[in-house]
Amino acid sequence: MGCGGSKAVASQVHAGGKKEPLPTALKAAPTGRFQSSLPPLAEGRRDFARIFFASERKIFVVAKGLPSIRPIQPTTGPSSAHIGDMSDVVVERAVALFGESLKSQLSQASDKVRLEATLLQQLIDRAIACMTVNVALDFATQMKLLPMFMQPAFLIVLLGEPLEARAATYGFVAEKPTQIQGDRPESKRTPFCVRLLSPDLLSNSCDEDAGKKWEVDYSATEVSTASISQAIELDMPKEEKLSMLTGGMLCDSRASLAAGSSGSSSELSEIP
Repeated sequence: MGCGGSKAVASQVHAGGKKEPLPTALKAAPTGRFQSSLPPLAEGRRDFARIFFASERKIFVVAKGLPSIRPIQPTTGPSSAHIGDMSDVVVERAVALFGESLKSQLSQASDKVRLEATLLQQLIDRAIACMTVNVALDFATQMKLLPMFMQPAFLIVLLGEPLEARAATYGFVAEKPTQIQGDRPESKRTPFCVRLLSPDLLSNSCDEDAGKKWEVDYSATEVSTASISQAIELDMPKEEKLSMLTGGMLCDSRASLAAGSSGSSSELSEIP
C-alpha cells in the first residue's frame, strides 16, 4: 500500500499519457524511513485546529468494520472570521469536537477496535499531535523538493491484532515549479503523492519524548488524481482485505512498501 493501490487501480489511474518519473531523490529511494520532530504542544494544537476547521475535509479514519474511510469533521465550529487568531478557546473547541467525532466513528467499527476510555484519550491526544505539516515540510526539504506539501490530508488507521493505530499524512510534492498544476491553493497538485506513516500511537514507547525524534515510514508514488482525497481512496484496499495489512502497513511498513513499490506504479504488487 502506498499512494497508488494495486496494479488494477494503478492502470486505471495512469491510463493514457506519458508519466513523469518521480523526483530524483524519491526515484532513488521511493520508500524508507525519515526522522523529524513534532512541534511543541501549543503550536501543534494550533496547527491541528486550523486543519480541523478548514472548509474542506482533511482528516479521516479507517478501521476494521467501517465500510470505507470516514471523515472526522466538526458538527459546529467558529466562523471563518475567528479561525485566523486561533485563541485558546477555539483550539480547545477543536480538540473537543475532534474527540467527539472520532469516538462516534469508532463506535460503528468492529468490536476489535473498541478502546477503553484511557487508551481512546491517548489516541486522540497523539493523533492531534501528528496533524501538522511541519514534518511533511521537513521531509520535502531533506528530499531536495520544493518546500511545499500540497493538499495535506490525514488518515487515522486502526488495524491489526493486537490493535495498532497510526496517523498517515498524505500530500502532493514537487521538485520543480513546472510540475505543479492548479490555480488555487486548495487545488494545487502534482503527479507525485507522498504518504508519511507515524509510529503506533497506542504503543507505550510513543510518548512525549518520541516527538523529539519522530520517525515515520514514507512512500512516494506517481499518481494522476486531481485531489488528495482521491489518492487516499486509491490507497485503501477493500474492507475484506484490511486485516491483511497487519503484517504490512502496520507491523513492518518499510518492508511491505519496499516489496510493494519500486517507485513505478506499474510495479505495485497486488494485495492477495
